[in-house]
Amino acid sequence: MNESKMFGEIPARPVIEKEKLEHLPTSEEVLELFEKLVGEVKFSERRKLEDEQGLYLWEIEIVQEDGGSTEYSYIRKGNYKERGLAGGSASETAIHVTYFDDQGVPISGHSTCKLIDDKWIETP
Repeated sequence: MNESKMFGEIPARPVIEKEKLEHLPTSEEVLELFEKLVGEVKFSERRKLEDEQGLYLWEIEIVQEDGGSTEYSYIRKGNYKERGLAGGSASETAIHVTYFDDQGVPISGHSTCKLIDDKWIETP
């Protein structure tokens, strides 16, 4: 039996696609997004973490008049379990908002925007 018929059509060299490098947002870019999201409201930084690739987590907080607060958090796509980050990993680069009551208990939240194909897309 002919070898090509026994194994089917096997290309001589498999084509290896180059992995597309993802855009890694800078602190300046994320700050711009935060400012667009919160407008003129003053906010404070809760936590800002970087690694060898740059910014991977940034949380800001806005205190509300009723004692509650609003937190916006940027997280870069990746696995952060070995860094001890709660949740451990993110499947997408995104900014989320979480609303807290006056006791600091989260009461709701959602994604505000995600980085898709190097563009920030608002999420409903």
